[in-house]
Amino acid sequence: SRVPPPAEHGTGPHPAYDRRMIPEDRSYIRTKAMAILFNAARTHHAVIRWTDASKDPPDFHRLVGGSVELGERSVDAVVREIGEELGTTLLAPRLLGVLENVFVFEGESGHEIVFVYAGELADPDVIPPGGGWFQDNGEPMFVEWRAVEDSGHLWPLYPGGVGDLARSLV
Repeated sequence: SRVPPPAEHGTGPHPAYDRRMIPEDRSYIRTKAMAILFNAARTHHAVIRWTDASKDPPDFHRLVGGSVELGERSVDAVVREIGEELGTTLLAPRLLGVLENVFVFEGESGHEIVFVYAGELADPDVIPPGGGWFQDNGEPMFVEWRAVEDSGHLWPLYPGGVGDLARSLV
């Protein structure tokens, strides 16, 4: 659901976007379900802006989505996550691929298997053209549009390989 920008959030170079991951046990591989969500013109897709002050550049983008819960199918997880994070329904989700993401975030190693889906939002205008503030588990997050043709973009897009999946659809 939408929330106003936080008055004080984070300490990095872009404090309003210093989105902290919810603490999770990273001692094992996590299973995630995320979605490529296009704008009406299919020139941009929705991403969450994150910051890791230990990296250069500190900002990066990640697809919308999250963890698959025990006993939950990945397709059900991606529909649930879109509902929780954006407050709308993911229609006709279809699996595009599975990516492996080995990373370091805030000095901690992580490892994810990510089921990447495509689909349509029931309310395609839920994300404003300039992006907007939403809430995930009580934490503010900024969701914005990233160009599909993003070869000159300064910020990495995670999980790795998802940009190629997005470009394959346009």
